[in-house]
Amino acid sequence: MRLLAAVLLLTAGLAAQGCGVHSCQELGNRLCQCAGTGSARDACKAEVKNQISAAGLKDANYAACQAALTTCNAPAGASFCEWINTTDGKQACGLAYTPPAP
Repeated sequence: MRLLAAVLLLTAGLAAQGCGVHSCQELGNRLCQCAGTGSARDACKAEVKNQISAAGLKDANYAACQAALTTCNAPAGASFCEWINTTDGKQACGLAYTPPAP
């Protein structure tokens, strides 16, 4: 349930940045793979789609989601659903901000 909340926050946050529908949907779906199976996963994907639709995004503005898609990949040999709960995973997938260098 916490992951679903994080997915929804991510979607809303990236929507505010103007990411495109296709990239944001793909990113949300990637994160929803950890929301369970069957109806739980389907509900997560539907909610991501609803949030994106409600945000009124334009296809031309997808840079933030596209950037997150390129970094939101677990390291070789790691479980994506375990990795996404780490600080590195959250930062790589846009669920947390990387603190600025001192």
